[in-house]
Amino acid sequence: MNALGIAFSARKRGNCLNCIEYVLTKLKEQGFKTEIVNAYDSEIKPCSHCNYECFAQRLRGKDEKCPIQDDTPKIYAKMKEADIIVLAVPTYGGKASSLYCAFTERTQGIIKSYEEFKNTILNKIIASIVIGNIPAGGDLTYHTVILDHKDCKHPLQSVLLQAAEYGKGSIYGNLIEDERVRERLDNLVKSILKAWKRKR
Repeated sequence: MNALGIAFSARKRGNCLNCIEYVLTKLKEQGFKTEIVNAYDSEIKPCSHCNYECFAQRLRGKDEKCPIQDDTPKIYAKMKEADIIVLAVPTYGGKASSLYCAFTERTQGIIKSYEEFKNTILNKIIASIVIGNIPAGGDLTYHTVILDHKDCKHPLQSVLLQAAEYGKGSIYGNLIEDERVRERLDNLVKSILKAWKRKR
């Protein structure tokens, strides 16, 4: 049983990584082997300077490799091996972080068909932790992540954490210190485990 956490924050440690660590610690206590990918330590590039190699079969009748060299394929390989995937996505400038957006847009260059994507990724238990105040676009990030996973075989388990709701500022990275935040993450873990039991 493998659980993978991916934090898509631009900073090394903050709310995303803290929350991912908390959730994965709880899953480890339930017997899961856990691993965390911190986007800060990874190179994730957006789609750029290509010739639509991901559509080469349809355009030119042959398979061609994505020209972008970064860590995105390695992260998708880890996702394929995981049973549970937990994403942590911050809100930047009123929308999901560019690291998250770049990662998701690269899917078609790595996974060759939507059918393959559904069979290898969307059949997992997937959960998300979105960080962001609603007036600052947290709700848009939340809905972006949900829409990205609308075809999940198992309903996406998700939570939106607003720093303002707990009298804190997102930039300080201290949401995990609030007992109410930990309670919400505990409930997220319970939902993940329920989905895992149903899947089994």
